[in-house]
Amino acid sequence: MTEFFLNVVNMSISAGWIVLAVMLLRLLLKKAPKRITVLLWGIVAMRLVCPFAVESALSLIPSAQTINPEAALNPPVINSGVPIIDNSVNSVIGDTTISVQPEKDINLFRFMMPYLAGLWLAGIAVLLIYTAVSFMRIKRKVGTAVLLRDNIFQSEKVVSPFVLGIIKPKIYLPFDIDERNARQVIAHEQAHIRRRDHWWKPLGFLILTLHWFNPLVWLGFVLFCRDIEFACDENAVKDLSADSRADYSQALLALSVNRRRITACPPAFVEVGVKERVKSVLNYKKPAFAMIAAAIVVFAAASACFLTNPQTSLSQDLSLFLDGQIYEHHYSEGNTDKNFVVANHEVLCVNKTLNKTTVYLWVLYTEYSSENGTIKLEAAAHTPTVITVKRTGKHGHYKLLEYRVPRDGSYYADDVAEMFPWHLRYKALNSQKYIEKQSKFCENAAKEYFALE
Repeated sequence: MTEFFLNVVNMSISAGWIVLAVMLLRLLLKKAPKRITVLLWGIVAMRLVCPFAVESALSLIPSAQTINPEAALNPPVINSGVPIIDNSVNSVIGDTTISVQPEKDINLFRFMMPYLAGLWLAGIAVLLIYTAVSFMRIKRKVGTAVLLRDNIFQSEKVVSPFVLGIIKPKIYLPFDIDERNARQVIAHEQAHIRRRDHWWKPLGFLILTLHWFNPLVWLGFVLFCRDIEFACDENAVKDLSADSRADYSQALLALSVNRRRITACPPAFVEVGVKERVKSVLNYKKPAFAMIAAAIVVFAAASACFLTNPQTSLSQDLSLFLDGQIYEHHYSEGNTDKNFVVANHEVLCVNKTLNKTTVYLWVLYTEYSSENGTIKLEAAAHTPTVITVKRTGKHGHYKLLEYRVPRDGSYYADDVAEMFPWHLRYKALNSQKYIEKQSKFCENAAKEYFALE
């Protein structure tokens, strides 16, 4: 359960970056069709529920795995992709210990993980109970509603018009609503049903329930609900005259209700942002084709950048070429034919363009000897490395353009900052994150080699 909880936390952190990006894109697309803005929140939802994503050089996610799921068993390391955050948090959680037995300490983060996972489950249970109770109260209120026509009902207990139901949605209106306002309200609620908002909003609340601990997800859900209403208003008034849009706005004001609670359902006529919605309806203009096209391009670009993870995998031919360059760069003059040379590289990110590929990686180069069955490490170098290559043919042929490693001493940190993009610099300075895994690989390779020999 602890590992699953950490995977959810990682998805939530990744989606948090996208919430911030969508908030910015909403401002840039202020004049674009509102349905495009709603689609942007779909990118956030996908990131919150999908544990897997393809890797891409276009990805703008700083880190797909901020917390290693194995942190429950190993000393934890935060890898958000933002150095100032990582350095601050890691310095705290790495040194904080608690004594659970005499002369035995355990990292506080590891100690608290099972309790945090339990608190997370308790929060989910509370929100699910709240949703069930709210739904039953609404159902009880509309139990005496009277059929007006089709799927439209009226009730004296209804304060504000809304849609209720998943499979067969029904529109509920107050009894005291006048006929002029009723026409506008029904048009709005029917737009909700056409757009399947009675599905998307409860689904959004269920996703929020899973990630209730993340304030950015709460903020995203509130803005998502607002954008749903704006998009629905746009759908309802797009073919109306200026006078009819004025009547629609008047209905919004007449039926406005001060709602402060965040509910999973139902989609209501005046649930959020009445003042802004009135302005939007009165100032509505059909979006120009160029604006629609630009909005679609922005959505496609956002999907490519935020639904993918930073690229860390290499093709087999490129991986072999890099190995050859690593051996050539590190091979020591003092090495003898009796020594076994083995290297391992851990890819941090791959940046591909039309004419070149730049690979950011941690490289461990080792040389081993064996005497009387004892394996000895003769030489080793563990370095953050940037290798840039150019493909010269269709059959895995590459040309080395640049091989860069940082200088030692006081130049080291400055060189790393120059070589690596900002979201990789902490990884390039965090040798301990990779050395153990890479060392084991090289040691096992040496043991197998000398055993066969």
